[in-house]
Amino acid sequence: MIALYILLCLFLVLGLLCFVKLKFTAQYTDSLSLRLKVLFLTFTLVPAKKKSKKQKKKIPKKKKEQSKKTAKKEKKPSKLKKLSDKKGLSGLLSMLSEIVKLIGTTAKGIYSNIVIEKLDLDITIVGTDAADTALKYGKLCGVFYSAVTVICDNVKEVYDYNIDIKPDFDDEAKGKIFADTVFYIRVFYVLKYALKALFKMLVIRYRR
Repeated sequence: MIALYILLCLFLVLGLLCFVKLKFTAQYTDSLSLRLKVLFLTFTLVPAKKKSKKQKKKIPKKKKEQSKKTAKKEKKPSKLKKLSDKKGLSGLLSMLSEIVKLIGTTAKGIYSNIVIEKLDLDITIVGTDAADTALKYGKLCGVFYSAVTVICDNVKEVYDYNIDIKPDFDDEAKGKIFADTVFYIRVFYVLKYALKALFKMLVIRYRR
């Protein structure tokens, strides 16, 4: 009976955890800042914390040779790291285009269960002269509005939505970029589609 009670408690805890929100806060001015909140815990995902330098220890020759070999095999940076390294307007455009691409992939199931609580985008476009500013404004308006429309149309719900893209024809004006969004997804959907993807992988390997 004790084992049964323990199992019931575990299933109850797992059931409650499935409805916990994974809440993300993303801000972009010149670079990306991304935080994750789970219950009362907050984690900074981007920018990654730099590792503190530790005192150098004497390493045996064998270990030195091994470390040199492993150093040659450089790890490829993640897609998130690549995007976070990009700056300015081009960086923001790259992020939006990557999100739009994800909608058409296997991640669509997870994406369709995301709830956007807030989406603010404020951009001031400045060119080399009035004609260049007008040209850039026309092009970027089409790109940004179409990308944001695709994103908002494919999520579960959007509560607060505010997009403001404007040109500034002043010769001394400076470009401005500000993006702020808060969105969440419940753990239940993440587990659901993760298990679904794992099951597909196992079926493919079994058939081989």
